[in-house]
Amino acid sequence: MSAFVEPAMGSAGTAEPYRFLDTLCYVRVPGATTDGRCSVVEMRLREGHAPPMHVHASADETLHVTEGAIEVHTAAETRSLGAGGSVVLPRGRKHSIVATEPATVVASTSPGGFDEFVTAVGEPVETETVPSGPPSEAAVARVSELAPEHDIEIVGPPPVDP
Repeated sequence: MSAFVEPAMGSAGTAEPYRFLDTLCYVRVPGATTDGRCSVVEMRLREGHAPPMHVHASADETLHVTEGAIEVHTAAETRSLGAGGSVVLPRGRKHSIVATEPATVVASTSPGGFDEFVTAVGEPVETETVPSGPPSEAAVARVSELAPEHDIEIVGPPPVDP
């Protein structure tokens, strides 16, 4: 029987900030609290944020934009998504996003696990400031190195120059 039988909740006051590539992230609901069923990560993006094209082999990813705007890139199309908009990206399909202005995105994966990738790749920070420039080469290398351990495959460069 599953250990996840009560609501799993997160709050702004309890989440540790991480620098993940060129974002400021907070794990709001860790997958461990839902018996791995899902996880929720808040991501604060600088304008121009553009991770490499990638595939989550075993997780569907839902993105909800709470502030700002992004473009969602898939193999077939590019769509704009503003504050209040959401998209569900199916597992096994390549995708990326581009922040067309500073944005806050809530990312949820089912099953969970993206939270573990963020904490494995990211660095805890004391200053809760969104990075102003592109990610370092070391940060990009760490993503490429650890992605396979989290069932993520990097399949191409970012859709735009970060």
